[in-house]
Amino acid sequence: VLLSTVPMFKNLLLRNPMASVPLTTYLVLVSFGLGLPATVAIFPQMSELKMEDAEEKFQGLLDKRTGKPYEVFYYNKGL
Repeated sequence: VLLSTVPMFKNLLLRNPMASVPLTTYLVLVSFGLGLPATVAIFPQMSELKMEDAEEKFQGLLDKRTGKPYEVFYYNKGL
């Protein structure tokens, strides 16, 4: 759709219809290359989870140093 609406791309595709697939692939790669890093950067890498919101098997974990139960868990989202 984009390729046929922009005059520069429309003229290119009228002269050479075989250029549609490589041009589309190039535009998708450029879009991901510019948009994806910016989108991922918006969200924090580290996050926290209250003990009450964790799965049951993690709710009873004790800190080895203090012997007290954890109140908050911190985790890396792996982005």
